[in-house]
Amino acid sequence: MSLKLNYHIIILNIFLLSVIGLFFSCESQQDEKVKLFAAAGTMVPCNEICNVLGKNHQIQIEKNYAASGSLARQIKAGAEADIYISANKQWIDFLNKNNLIIENSITQIAGNKLVVICPIHKDLELEFSEQFDIKSTTINNISIGDPTYVPVGKYTKQVFDSLNWYQQIQDKIILAKDVTSVLHYVELGECDWGIVYYSEALKSEKVKIAYEIPQELYSPIIFYMALINKKDQSAKTYQFFRSTTAKDIFAENGFSSIEGNNLTY
Repeated sequence: MSLKLNYHIIILNIFLLSVIGLFFSCESQQDEKVKLFAAAGTMVPCNEICNVLGKNHQIQIEKNYAASGSLARQIKAGAEADIYISANKQWIDFLNKNNLIIENSITQIAGNKLVVICPIHKDLELEFSEQFDIKSTTINNISIGDPTYVPVGKYTKQVFDSLNWYQQIQDKIILAKDVTSVLHYVELGECDWGIVYYSEALKSEKVKIAYEIPQELYSPIIFYMALINKKDQSAKTYQFFRSTTAKDIFAENGFSSIEGNNLTY
């Protein structure tokens, strides 16, 4: 009788331990946050996508927005990240060479284009040719992303170099830490004009798009995503960012779709 009682107690303990283990496992999965490191220029669509994931899929996401180069260097230095979104392939390749990206997870998610913005109450005259007197247009300062680590700055530098403008106005340039900072400099009137992504210009009612820059003056702007960590929630988030719903959200916020090798608006 004593042996039978002990047997039932052992079975009950095993059952209770299983239930407790399952409870903590579920709780751990719910508490697990996906760490998203994303280019500053993707903040608005990424926030919307993350809200959908939280509401419909109960996936909680911790977001870190900054220049693509800054984020890549943070990851290289040991920062915990699960998904990385870059505004160009340079920093994706940087992480890949350091074996910090899950194999075969690099994918293109959206495109963009460059525009010149200025304060909404000001007029601006530009002509995208080497003969144009760019100094005459820039009385005070202009803002661009720092080409060293900010992709929008790298694309902008290509434009300036193509037109032989950079040396002429170098002393007028304020280098910004990311594309959103470029926007803020122009919003505040601290710069006569600046160059940002089309999607970034749409975020503000204090600036206007003065010109679209001819796309032959710079490399195609493509945003890339890669998986850094294979956790279950991370993989689900990565797949959702590749979904039609996510692509539609990017499109609604001024990004272009990628079809084959072409960018379409």
